[in-house]
Amino acid sequence: MTNHKLIIDVKNVSKVFSDGTLALDNVSLSVKKNEVVVLIGPSGSGKSTLLRTLNLLESPTKGEVFFDGISLTDETTDINLLRQKMGMVFQGFHLFPHLSVLDNLRIAPVSLKKLSIHEATITSESMLKKVGLLDKAKNYPNQLSGGQKQRIAIARSLTMSPEIMLFDEPTSALDPEMVGEVLNVMRELALQGMTMVIVTHEMQFAEEVADIVYVMDKGQIIESGSPEIIFHQPQTERCKEFLKRVIEKK
Repeated sequence: MTNHKLIIDVKNVSKVFSDGTLALDNVSLSVKKNEVVVLIGPSGSGKSTLLRTLNLLESPTKGEVFFDGISLTDETTDINLLRQKMGMVFQGFHLFPHLSVLDNLRIAPVSLKKLSIHEATITSESMLKKVGLLDKAKNYPNQLSGGQKQRIAIARSLTMSPEIMLFDEPTSALDPEMVGEVLNVMRELALQGMTMVIVTHEMQFAEEVADIVYVMDKGQIIESGSPEIIFHQPQTERCKEFLKRVIEKK
């Protein structure tokens, strides 16, 4: 693989919640440009907490997170400015119910990037086309299926031309038949070279799109490597046990 530029560098991050729960325990990982990094592991293993520290939605108790060489944990860093370069897609869709699909997409480019309505419309329509929903531009969120809402949420993030996309279990709230349409959009982004960090329980998808897989358990990374190694030759007993359980569930 080419020696790509480092976009995210997480160094010895721990997170202790106010109730004393140790959610992350001395975690380090890096994400390079054009790389797809996937986080897997049992529920409660710290995957989503780790993802949320990447744009400081969760502040680390200790350790540092760097984005493009800038420390997010430094008090002088303009975190809101850096967040504009990171698209985030959650389990829930967070669409404004009173706005049309097009208006949901235009808000951020107009208010944050100071684009004109005309420029924001061109960008938004282009992103709707990318996720296959240009025909829904005038619809409202309550007229859409769950899968369509999640694809709109992805398109909304893309209107900001992010350097990286962060996905927090984007299909877990969807009916099974809608999962595929969202994963297809994400596959397409991976093929186009979008840098992504994805928390998912979709193992087949993870194996297919990931450049590197991190396996988490009890707030720690217990194993990392290529999909071939992780899914077919896991090194640790804990990883073998987790994958066996997940495959048996299917």
